[in-house]
Amino acid sequence: MSTSWQYDIRADLEWQPTEIRKVAETGKGLSIRAEGEWKYRKDLHAVDADGVQKGYEGATYDHLRTQGRAGYLHAAPDGYLGTLIGKWGPDGSVFKVGKHRIFTDGTASDISKTLYLAMNDESGAGFKDNEGVMHVRAYIFDNRDREQHWSYDRIAGTWSSSTS
Repeated sequence: MSTSWQYDIRADLEWQPTEIRKVAETGKGLSIRAEGEWKYRKDLHAVDADGVQKGYEGATYDHLRTQGRAGYLHAAPDGYLGTLIGKWGPDGSVFKVGKHRIFTDGTASDISKTLYLAMNDESGAGFKDNEGVMHVRAYIFDNRDREQHWSYDRIAGTWSSSTS
């Protein structure tokens, strides 16, 4: 089993399968990080994995919330148009991943399911006008160690880590 994974998740495709799995070992965790920009409409500004336009961090817009809106992949209270979302297995419950999500302490009851990732948008036709890619890196870490900090170099197309 791999202890780290890298994927480019496309904005114009719905659920994209990965080989990322939860960890069941006590004292271990799974960290998922995403960097990049994508658009949920080609004529609008690009957003990050939290669904936020660069320069507008901290701003929220009610018309971009997807809570309770039928047809969106993630319509829960933390649903927001353009966010990176995930689910365990093809039929799993949807959750927000955003820029960073951690699963800790070997709490996984079923490690056989792999992670599916997508942009939060309207199912079906909503994806036809999307563009861009989110660079996703996931890795297993030991809770006793200091977590590494990862960054993506768009020019080189590589990830680098630092524990400082």
